[in-house]
Amino acid sequence: MQIQNFLLFLQNKWFLITMKALQRILLFVLVISGLIISIGWLLPRKIHVERSLDINAPANSIFDQLNSVKSWEKWSPWLKLDKNTRIEFSGPESGVGARIEWNNKNKDKGSGSSTIIGIKPNDSISFLLDFGKKGKSTGCFRFLKAKQGTKVVWSIASDLGMNPVSRWVGLLSERMIGPDLKIGLLNIDTLLYNLHNLNKYEIVELKIPAQVLISVRDTASPATINQKMTVMFEKISRFLKSRNISPTAAPITIFHTFTPLYFDIETSLPIGSVVATPKGISCTETEIRKAVRIQHFGSHKKITQAYDVLQAYLNDEQLQQNGSNWEEYITNPYLEADSSKWQTNIYFPIK
Repeated sequence: MQIQNFLLFLQNKWFLITMKALQRILLFVLVISGLIISIGWLLPRKIHVERSLDINAPANSIFDQLNSVKSWEKWSPWLKLDKNTRIEFSGPESGVGARIEWNNKNKDKGSGSSTIIGIKPNDSISFLLDFGKKGKSTGCFRFLKAKQGTKVVWSIASDLGMNPVSRWVGLLSERMIGPDLKIGLLNIDTLLYNLHNLNKYEIVELKIPAQVLISVRDTASPATINQKMTVMFEKISRFLKSRNISPTAAPITIFHTFTPLYFDIETSLPIGSVVATPKGISCTETEIRKAVRIQHFGSHKKITQAYDVLQAYLNDEQLQQNGSNWEEYITNPYLEADSSKWQTNIYFPIK
């Protein structure tokens, strides 16, 4: 009996100790929660984050791009994150009322809209960001004079209201939003750079007729590619001359693999009909295909810029490459000493 009473005493004692511990824990949680809420109410209600970048373009060119919401998916750091995001436009194409809306089934990506609410031509563009239950913010682009071009200032402002939790989150706004604004400005800089360079080139979409090609294929490095191409074309020319066959168009080089360190190339000359060829030389007939062509005038050492512009064109027009690209050499460097007059056509086959 005494043992039972002692055990009962221990149980009661343990219960009282446990209850006191729980009360202390609960009190501690309530105090901490109260402090968090109290301090939260003392934190800034409004946030303002901004970044700037000097862009080598006139203010009117930048203003025209940002004033049209249809160009926003080309530079927005949020719209470029996921290709599964569905984008819709409404209202006027540009100016006050122009609206872009994005939706994604992935809750982490979310949905929202942006509507232009005010403009001052070549000076500023204001817009409203609506993230639904996550709240609203206002954004603004300002265009200031710079030593070279225009300083673009992008700012985001938001009123966090009376919610203390939102105000705590607001403390992270610089780290959360600032990097995205910087990425967006860099994307805008790239967009303007590509548009500027695009004006230097003639780009057309066309159908390439079927061709019969006499070809030699080999690999090369950046240091050996010119020498190897010369040897490959000479091999084709000797074969054609031995058969008394004349080319029907300018020589081309197909780039099956194109990296900074390695090339898998196929030099070719178009001819009128299929002929038998010896080992090391092939004769094939291509099919009719669609392609995008850019014309480059100048030394082959500067041809990389034409490739960059053509790739930017494909991205902007949402065209998908379908096969290996090739170069067509309209000008013979041995016959034209002035390299600025050398014409090279670059083709990207597309679907």
